[in-house]
Order: sequence, then C-alpha cells, then structure tokens
Amino acid sequence: MFRVICLLIGVLGLGACVSVSSNHGYVLERDQTKLSAEIGFDTKDSVLAKYGEPSIIGTFDRNVWYYLHSSDSTRAFFHPETKQRVVVAFHFDEGGVVEDQVVFDLADGEDVKMVSRITPTRGKELNFWEQLLGNVGRLPSGIGQGQTPGQ
Repeated sequence: MFRVICLLIGVLGLGACVSVSSNHGYVLERDQTKLSAEIGFDTKDSVLAKYGEPSIIGTFDRNVWYYLHSSDSTRAFFHPETKQRVVVAFHFDEGGVVEDQVVFDLADGEDVKMVSRITPTRGKELNFWEQLLGNVGRLPSGIGQGQTPGQ
C-alpha cells in the first residue's frame, strides 16, 4: 500500500513539470512565413489590409508601425522564459508609402534594469486603527446644512 501511495504522489508530481507555452502579439497565418512589405509600393492601407492593426504605433513618429510576436515557455512555478521574439517595424514616408522595413529578434533585445526607488507622496501614512476609526463622527458634506442624504 505504501508503494502505491508513493507511486501515485510521484506521478502527480510529474504533472507539475509540464511546460506551458504561450504566444503573444501578432501570430503569422498558416500561409505566411514572415511579415514583409514592398518598399516604395505598399502603403499604410495595404499593410493594414494584410496584417491588421499594428501592435504599436510610434510614440514620437506616427509613421512607424511595429508588429510584435513573442513565444514564452513556463515550467511549474518558475518565471516564464522567452523562447522567441520578433519585432517588425515598417517605416512610412509622409505620403504613407513604405520606405523601410526593419526586423529585430531576441538577440537584438536589451535588459532594462528597473529602479526600485519609491516616489514619496504628500500626506501622512495611516495605520490600521486610524483607517478603521478615522471617519467615525464625521458627516458627509452637505449634511447638517439643510440637505438630507440622497438629494
């Protein structure tokens, strides 16, 4: 009986080792191998018709459209690992015609270090009791000035 229980726990434990894959962003259709546009011929409208809305439109330059795709894999409780990332940037001229196309992959990415500082805010920090009992005895605005609640 002990061996059966140990075997059952082992089999259930192996289920946690299964990796889960997920795709984000623009996913290629079955007949597509890559995103591309003919420079000098395709326009914003033709790119929009082929690939749909871009993932991102440039913040500072509205004539740059980005199509993003990434594939992640997660095993058990570990952090997800990015297996593939492709960013295709279409640059348009002032007339809306494609003038350049740039493809970035996972090797082109850079790690960004997050700053752990906290921005101070005005006011005071309330403890649990101050939050719980802070409004006891206070009336909502307008009450006591000839108005009744709900008016």
